[in-house]
Amino acid sequence: MDRASQITAPITAPPPAGQPGRSRPLTALLLTGLLLNPAAQSAQPAQPPQVAPAQPVCALPDGPLPTRTRAVIVLDTSGSMRGLGDGRADIFEQVKASVARYVQVRTPDELTLITFDGGLRTRRTFSDPARNPDWTAALTATRADGNNTYLYRSLRAALTPLTRQPDTLTTVFVLTDGIDNDSAAPARAAQAALAAFTARGPLDRLHYVALGTDIPAAARTALEGSDYASGLTLPLGRIPDLTGQTAAGTGLEGGLLTVTDPAAAGAAFPPGTPLTLAVSPGARNLRLNAAPAGPESLTLTGPVQAGAAALLCAPPSEAAGQVAPRARRVLLHLTGTAPLLTWLNPGEDRTLKAGEHATLRYRAAPGLPLDQASVTGAGGLRAEVRALPGSCELSVQFTGQGLPAGQSVTPTLLIPGLPAQALPTLTGAAGGRLPPTPLAAPPTTPPPTSPAPPMDPAPPAGSRPAPLPAALIWLVALALAGALLLGWRARTRAPAAPARPARPAPPTPVEGLEYRDDRTLALVGADGEVSSVPTPLGGPFDLGQMARVPHLSGLRAEQHRDGLRILRFPPDLEISQGTRLLNPGDVVRPGTLLGVAVARRSRAPHPTLGSLAGLGLPLALHSRGPVLHVRGPYGEHALRVHTPVTDLGETLRAPALEGLSVSLSGRDLLLLHAPDTLQLRVAGENTVLTPGTPLPPHAVVDFLG
Repeated sequence: MDRASQITAPITAPPPAGQPGRSRPLTALLLTGLLLNPAAQSAQPAQPPQVAPAQPVCALPDGPLPTRTRAVIVLDTSGSMRGLGDGRADIFEQVKASVARYVQVRTPDELTLITFDGGLRTRRTFSDPARNPDWTAALTATRADGNNTYLYRSLRAALTPLTRQPDTLTTVFVLTDGIDNDSAAPARAAQAALAAFTARGPLDRLHYVALGTDIPAAARTALEGSDYASGLTLPLGRIPDLTGQTAAGTGLEGGLLTVTDPAAAGAAFPPGTPLTLAVSPGARNLRLNAAPAGPESLTLTGPVQAGAAALLCAPPSEAAGQVAPRARRVLLHLTGTAPLLTWLNPGEDRTLKAGEHATLRYRAAPGLPLDQASVTGAGGLRAEVRALPGSCELSVQFTGQGLPAGQSVTPTLLIPGLPAQALPTLTGAAGGRLPPTPLAAPPTTPPPTSPAPPMDPAPPAGSRPAPLPAALIWLVALALAGALLLGWRARTRAPAAPARPARPAPPTPVEGLEYRDDRTLALVGADGEVSSVPTPLGGPFDLGQMARVPHLSGLRAEQHRDGLRILRFPPDLEISQGTRLLNPGDVVRPGTLLGVAVARRSRAPHPTLGSLAGLGLPLALHSRGPVLHVRGPYGEHALRVHTPVTDLGETLRAPALEGLSVSLSGRDLLLLHAPDTLQLRVAGENTVLTPGTPLPPHAVVDFLG
């Protein structure tokens, strides 16, 4: 019975000799009583639970994953490889052909060829050997004409200079048909040779391949004591498949594959090998299909991000000839079907004054923890990442906070599970202003408490309290009469003004348009929210009026047989598709995402115009005596001013104009107050109107954001 069956098989025991079968219930009761007795339980020795041996876990290593490969070929060039001396077969040219095939199939980025016999003989390194004629010439010129097989000494000299490269996965092949015959070798030479490779990564492997011979006991002990090396013994005349794709290479699987077609990734293992899969966040749509009658394969259920990684694992091989077999792991580097992040608004103005904002919007693959994203390297700017849990959209808002004019910074976006992403460069500009910092209220100290005056002693029993003075009685009566008079006057006053309605929250700025496959339009907000817009199927329409979004007023389009044709848009509105700006007459095909950016602050997407939303932006004020006309590109609203002080925001129900008040002086309108969020200037000039000046016939409203 093997170890596994010993653990899982039920344990049964016959009744003690001389005990009849009918006594079993009594015996069971006695045993039950002993087990339920706490004293008996404490007297029982603790038996450790028997657990099955843990299976290797398929999980990606922590830290940065390698993206390059390095192969190290340690090749025996003694004469026995050609059947000379104590050699049993001429296999040298076939072994070289197997090495050449490995290079062409696995295409390592770097290869080091080390030859040995009576010591380390040659050492040469080649870049991109699959396309390097120097490598082909060097392998062809390699001869097996040496004496002796000083394996351990040579292997130690070969592994010691290998330096760790975090971005490189290293695989070492030791190919020999003999055993170490160095009489001067110390007792633990094999362990010392394997321990020489100290600068290795978690996925680096070493394969000791014995060609037509056995692995000696010292080498077996060293392999079993190592955590990265294994051995393979092959019968005489059998050549190994270093790629691990056939039965002759079972146990040699490993390394890194750059995968363009996931269906072909299963070819890294021999057919019939049971596989498991571990994926990084960017490869959540990669699935392993267990075919009932065929090799397992990988398929995609959605987009895979470029640069994402996956680990394909198989249990240790149980084939003949395996020595210290280990779990087989192949790292997959996916070229992906989409970039890591898609920038949705490349037309965003990234030159910031103090207090100005720039919002960069991105779309990522499903399943990424965008709510855990953060930004670094934004000196002179305040960065705020906005994303909802489970969302595929995130936005990064930058606010100028002292970035010197002309100085640029390149922030970095950090998302758990993905490499650091460099964001577009932002540049500081002169001017602007920062919001005032509220002053902290000074701490208040409670006033000193004075000791309570001593209470008068209680009057003696039987005595009567002193009567109140007559003057005090008259004062109380006058106070009551005054209170009654004030109450009667308050009832005759006009009723109190109704409570001021709460100002609605400003809408989320629209920074993207999505023209869907069903030929409908949707607005994409800065917070990632997507809202559909009623889209006419025939005739031109104004998107700003259809969506009631002021800063899109003037963007006119119509349905075309090939998609959506852009008829016109204001010159200060930028519509982009990727990195290309659209022009009037362009046709947008279904399934396209467009970026929207405003180039002039008077059309900034932040002001909430309320009932004036249909007028569009920019807004202008035309004063004609007591009548004030509010005009936009697509409409006009007239207001006759009656009261001495009129707040235009409250009267017109336009939150963006709240605080802008005018006063009627005779037949002229005077500017009484302007909030910090906007300014009035004479049309065609840069003159800013100040409170107390008459309104000109034509004034323009600039929203300052």
